Amino acid sequence: MNFVKQIATFLVKSNALRFGVFKLSSGKESPYYIDLRILPSFPAYFKSAVAAYKDAIKNKIGLDRFDYLCSVPTSGLVYASSIAYETGKPLVYVRKEAKQYGTNKMIEGYLKSGANVVMIDDVATTGSSVIEAVETIRNNGGIVKHAVVLIDRLEGASEALKKHDVKLISVAKINDIVKILYDIGMLEEEVLKAVKKQIRQKA
Repeated sequence: MNFVKQIATFLVKSNALRFGVFKLSSGKESPYYIDLRILPSFPAYFKSAVAAYKDAIKNKIGLDRFDYLCSVPTSGLVYASSIAYETGKPLVYVRKEAKQYGTNKMIEGYLKSGANVVMIDDVATTGSSVIEAVETIRNNGGIVKHAVVLIDRLEGASEALKKHDVKLISVAKINDIVKILYDIGMLEEEVLKAVKKQIRQKA
């Protein structure tokens, strides 16, 4: 079973992918919700996810083409940490807001000026949180050309990031996930159509 099919069935069985009416952090309503924070509680699937991230980075960027990994706050951190461990790459992460004490910094860890940084997040929707993190890294001397996510919801993130000269790479796309679920009888046609409509609307 390939990773996309594996993750598709797992997401439904674990209730990490739910269908209904949900309000996203972006303020948009959606016919489905993905919560990848549950994945690390299932080591076998988490291990597969980290391996899939690593393969995507290796094949679509190249391990010798960047210097650092950076987590987008905050759900990307558990993935970025594991990928950094597996690849031997230094890790930094962006805070949601500056520390209210000590150094008041927005980035945790040591970032060398001029370093090429790959951003890591779990799910991409509009791309706004990734863009904010990219700007923080750039404002602190880093170079960002790529962002990698486990799942792309196909709602404008790729296009938005492209405007900021960042290429979005995803392990899986939501249209592939729901197509697999529909084909194996785990998703009704009405729900499939609702998800496709969500993708078409984007904004």
